[in-house]
This record gives sequence, C-alpha cells and structure tokens, in this order.
Amino acid sequence: MKHPKDKDVYFKLDATDEAILVATKQVHRSSPLEQALMNVLDDLDSDEEDEIGECLKELDDFDDLDSEVKLELKTLPSHL
Repeated sequence: MKHPKDKDVYFKLDATDEAILVATKQVHRSSPLEQALMNVLDDLDSDEEDEIGECLKELDDFDDLDSEVKLELKTLPSHL
C-alpha cells in the first residue's frame, strides 16, 4: 500500500497487496470452536459439529468451583 505525498489524493492499493489479502483469508481457517464462539455455525460440516459437541460435553463435565473456600492468613515472622 502506498500513501501519496499530496493530501488531496487517494492512496492506491497494489494488486499484489490485494492478492496477498485474498490468499491470507484462504490460508487462515478458524477452528470449529472459534467458529462456534463467533456464531458461524452455518459454515460447519458434520465433523466440526461433532468436535464442538465433544468440547461442550467436556465443559459440562467439569465440576463447579466452591465459592466458599476460605484461606487462612498467617502473620509473617518479624525477621521477614
């Protein structure tokens, strides 16, 4: 991308820059979990849906943390 020296002129986008942007979009493919989090469920195939289902099942299997865990604080010795 090249910016013009004159402020009243638009900058131009090189054809190579545009090709690089297109290639980057094709190479970078989101993971199924990322697609689910971004609500892109229409683009998923059956394997990706199964993988998301497994991830959600694993998340449901986790135990909730107890919020009543109380830590006992001890005073530091005077030499510290």
